[in-house]
Amino acid sequence: MRYLNITFFKKHFENPLFEKIKIYLVVISDLYEREKIISYILKKINIQNFNLSKFSKENKLSKIINTFQSPSLLGGEPFVIIEDIVVFSKQDIQNLNSYLKANEVHLIIGASSRGDASLLYSSIEKKGLVFDLSSEKIWEKEKRIALFVLEKCLRANKNISSLVIEALFERVGLDLALVENEINKLITFVGLKKSIEINDVQSICPINITESVWKIAEEIVWGKINFDNSSVDTAYFHLLISAIRFQLQLGYKMASILESGKKYDLSSYFPKIYPRALEKKKLIATERKSLFFKEAMKSLFEIDLLSKTINMNLSNLLDILKTKLLHLSAYDINTTT
Repeated sequence: MRYLNITFFKKHFENPLFEKIKIYLVVISDLYEREKIISYILKKINIQNFNLSKFSKENKLSKIINTFQSPSLLGGEPFVIIEDIVVFSKQDIQNLNSYLKANEVHLIIGASSRGDASLLYSSIEKKGLVFDLSSEKIWEKEKRIALFVLEKCLRANKNISSLVIEALFERVGLDLALVENEINKLITFVGLKKSIEINDVQSICPINITESVWKIAEEIVWGKINFDNSSVDTAYFHLLISAIRFQLQLGYKMASILESGKKYDLSSYFPKIYPRALEKKKLIATERKSLFFKEAMKSLFEIDLLSKTINMNLSNLLDILKTKLLHLSAYDINTTT
């Protein structure tokens, strides 16, 4: 089965028969949102009966299979979480698909795009559950995140109107990590007040932070990979990570099209990019090649994961990311992989 809407997806768990589903595929471009959905699934499942294993870095399929086949000393049936399928090779994904067809296992797979999960998509749709937001329209996303804000305020016993939510979105955009950060600040800011008003949003929420961060991300990926002038507050670290990921995905898609050897009109694939900017990106994508962007996305994934799992200065993490990207851009990684 497949769900393309958060409301229907959540209703699925109201049916007692949901426990019959053993395999989940979560397709969401934003890692933060993807992790939220994976956490939601785990909360709905009685995970005390399972032995959880999470795979978030590059691994071989053999480790996954071994986890399924080897009983844990702690007891419980194996339950595997793969945070991003992109960390596995194409051959491993094909082999995993064959394994899933022949075996009954408990598994959650994350993917940033339907393309990344294409080798598994139809199999899991038939045997398990696919939650896919990759084709979500902008107004659908706005409605979904507005509902998230409303529910969060209700849990905090705060009222918030649709006009106030619109004012919040005008200031910070539709990045869930940023919206959640700002709504938490607003709930604290209003204190004992029962309602969050527009003047509260105007008092503490930054103006155009999303636009500034996305401009910085574009300069990092398509410029000289220089973070030195990136004056982004650490509160918006994950927004910057999301913006960099988007630009890397854009580069990977562009480089892959160029490397296919076929003559394509790039403007038809990237209609929102102005011709001069598209030509500049085309030259850089041709020079760096798709493998650079793919490896850079893996490095970005590792940095994002570190930011959520260890207590480390976020500025230092950006320095590590800068070093990794500079290393990838300075060497011909086609000869080292």
